[in-house]
Amino acid sequence: MKKTEKTDWLEKGLEVLINDGYQRITIDHLCSLLKITKGSFYHHFKNIEMYIDALMKYWQEINTTDFIKKTEQLADANEKQNLLNYLAYSASYGMESVIRAWSFSNLTVKHYLAKVDAMRLEYLFNLNIQLGCGVEESKHSALLRYGTLIGLQYLLPTLPKEDLETFYKHHSIDQ
Repeated sequence: MKKTEKTDWLEKGLEVLINDGYQRITIDHLCSLLKITKGSFYHHFKNIEMYIDALMKYWQEINTTDFIKKTEQLADANEKQNLLNYLAYSASYGMESVIRAWSFSNLTVKHYLAKVDAMRLEYLFNLNIQLGCGVEESKHSALLRYGTLIGLQYLLPTLPKEDLETFYKHHSIDQ
């Protein structure tokens, strides 16, 4: 029998979100996709609620915390902003949209989404300060940039990453 690690379950969960939607985040469906028994699931997670909590924590780590850590390795604020833009438009739009939809019916998902949104906005605000913007301008710019990204995810979910990169390079909101 194949040994399944906790990260295997979490990676599969993210795939399910992108390909099948949050309604398919079930123990049976995950076990079927991984071709393993429910015992393996219960070895790592007490129940589906604990799994969803771990899945959202994992999503937060790889799509927010890791982005911030990578950009903070750079010294120059402009380079940080360029890297952050690249990471943002390279991330999966599909997963973000599904998680936002799921947050309307699941309190755990809603909690993590609010936490992630706050982390992202705070980081953008601080980056704007590093770029020399005033406090009010930094708040407004962070909200506008983040709101634009979220809006584009819904308005143009199949927009090629290259087109989004061009948009960010040539139509900066901060100019």
